[in-house]
Amino acid sequence: MKEANNDTVKELMPRYLAGHASPEEQNLLQDWINASAENERHYEDFKRIFELSEQHYIAHKKEAHALPINIDAEWQHFLNTISTPEKKNVRQLSSSPATWYKVAATVALLAVSAFILYHLYSPAENIRYQTAENTQSVTLPDGSVVTLNRHSELYYPVDFGKAKRTVTFSGEAFFSVAHDATKPFTIKVDDALVEVLGTSFNVRGYESDKAVEVVVKTGTVKLSVPTLHTEVELNAGEKGVYTDQSKNIDRGLNKDINFLAWNTRQIIFEESDLKSVIETLNKVYGVNIVLTTPTAASCIVTVTFDHQSLEAVLHVLENTLNLTYTIQGNQIEITGAGC
Repeated sequence: MKEANNDTVKELMPRYLAGHASPEEQNLLQDWINASAENERHYEDFKRIFELSEQHYIAHKKEAHALPINIDAEWQHFLNTISTPEKKNVRQLSSSPATWYKVAATVALLAVSAFILYHLYSPAENIRYQTAENTQSVTLPDGSVVTLNRHSELYYPVDFGKAKRTVTFSGEAFFSVAHDATKPFTIKVDDALVEVLGTSFNVRGYESDKAVEVVVKTGTVKLSVPTLHTEVELNAGEKGVYTDQSKNIDRGLNKDINFLAWNTRQIIFEESDLKSVIETLNKVYGVNIVLTTPTAASCIVTVTFDHQSLEAVLHVLENTLNLTYTIQGNQIEITGAGC
């Protein structure tokens, strides 16, 4: 696994605290924090300064109209803020080197300045939702419901629904869109657009996948890539996939009966081979199960799980397929299969 050096950490921490780090970046930074008590102290120092700088600018939100901003004055005001007696406890958080502390303060201020000032002075402020290791259901102003999977992000302008219904999204989510023939519902996912009037469908578009996948449950959905002047119409039961590599949209029947299992927690395996079982479990439980041993064609399983824990699922598969495996955190290695 890639390790974070000091330069990488200085870039990751403000992104992480501002909620802009990717799942891979979050894991990278968390591994660095867990590596030593000293690293954890550095992170806590940085986090405290980040929060102070954020409070400093939020306190000035009512003065947002007073442009242009005097950066030198703002910097001096920030230094005065964290130097006041009631803030002196910040300097006593740890025995971290002064150089690290100053670098942390500088990077934190710059990161928060860019992040908050963008939102304060942008023409249309966005409403934003982001998940980490959790799922979340969001009801939009038009009554549409979006259920976000882990490590997903959804945002839309504050005037959503007045003239149009447009959201920007990354990750995975199930959309149940309220019908409105006068205002199509549009989802921006990287280079792709998903457009509907009112229907339900699942969208998967993690940055790491370098692909956008749409599976339609009800109604009709249009999946397009405007820069390539290509689009397809998908009906209930169909799937469309656009990949950066192919630069093409593939359309076909959806054969994955577990495409919503991450949301419903109902998993159905019907004469499924072990490799496809592992792929499904990784998506549903957000783990990394790897198969380190060859498996025979006889490793087939038919079973249904309903809101069961990963531990319970593995126990059933262990007995059914005579599996042996090891668990280290989020990594599970299947080292043997007796089927």
